[in-house]
Amino acid sequence: MPKRIGSGLALLADPTRLRIVELLASRAMRPSTIAREIGLGRPAVSRQLRLLHDAALIYDLPAPHDGRVRLLGLHPENEPRVRAFLAATALGLLPERPGRRRRWAEGLDRWDG
Repeated sequence: MPKRIGSGLALLADPTRLRIVELLASRAMRPSTIAREIGLGRPAVSRQLRLLHDAALIYDLPAPHDGRVRLLGLHPENEPRVRAFLAATALGLLPERPGRRRRWAEGLDRWDG
């Protein structure tokens, strides 16, 4: 049976995905830049990006000058929720253990609808 990943903000219980979203909250980035910043291979980062993209936490921005360049940013519909989650994490308001953080975020997803 596959491991349950979660959806929405619950995906941010994973430290790698949380780091990716933190990076994208600061500025739009290419997937290769994200991989370099967090020190993972591109295939591993690609899987995490796909999960975040499917949950509408991130999205593809229009490339400003070259259609072959893929830029990623926070999804505008969920950006306020993501930024609030990141602020709560930075302030230490969320549980430290990833399992508890995931359950907290899942509750927030249900509450927010």
